[in-house]
Amino acid sequence: MDTFNIESRQSIYFEIRYVIAVEWLSDTLKRLDFQRALADKQLDFPQTGGGAKDFTLVRKEPSALQVKIASLGPRVSSISVSSERPAHTLELFSKEAEAVCEAYRQAVIKGQCQLLQCGARIRHLYSCREHAFKYLWEDRLCQDPQDFRYLGGRPVLGGGLRLFMPPVKLPAQTKEKEVWGPQEDEEPVQIEVKIESFLQEAKKMFVETLFAWPKPRLLSEDEMFDAEFRLKTTEDYATGQVCDFILKSKTER
Repeated sequence: MDTFNIESRQSIYFEIRYVIAVEWLSDTLKRLDFQRALADKQLDFPQTGGGAKDFTLVRKEPSALQVKIASLGPRVSSISVSSERPAHTLELFSKEAEAVCEAYRQAVIKGQCQLLQCGARIRHLYSCREHAFKYLWEDRLCQDPQDFRYLGGRPVLGGGLRLFMPPVKLPAQTKEKEVWGPQEDEEPVQIEVKIESFLQEAKKMFVETLFAWPKPRLLSEDEMFDAEFRLKTTEDYATGQVCDFILKSKTER
């Protein structure tokens, strides 16, 4: 097995989140309307809960799924759909997330709406031949393990990297468009990446990739929520550029 085994990738978390310029009033009738709209799309959530400003629905089978709606302020609310330790593929999760968002619009918005921002988060685990942080520290960062003596000689259980990239325009990857020249429908995107040893299992590398699109846009009554595109864009970056960054060892410099 390679020191960092890219073929061992395991998806452990998917999430899509939208912030919308619409009020969420957590009354009984509104919650029932939302649940009926979900049922019409073959989505059943046995567990529900919430307070005056939020509402959460949870399903454990056939694949874990959680939906949370929260009031963030006057005429601003958020809806997030997540899956921890998913049994479904990202494609199936994306389709269910889009169905959840459409049920939310049907029950709550009833027409066009303004999306203030949206974000997608994906977490992966990878296997390493040895301690994952040892690989990061010595092979990837070319650092001397003896440097930890300055911390008092204590053993190091793990560690990692956290990278922030400000909003810049990235090409859309699933739309047909011209190759040359500026592309007006590109969106600025902020990226955060965490790469660290998994404390529960030292030979596992934990990688989290978060994309955030901060530019507001109007979603017409006929437009679908674009969870599949957002999640695929995040996944492509996580399994492409992020893995390329991790694999660039000292022997390549």
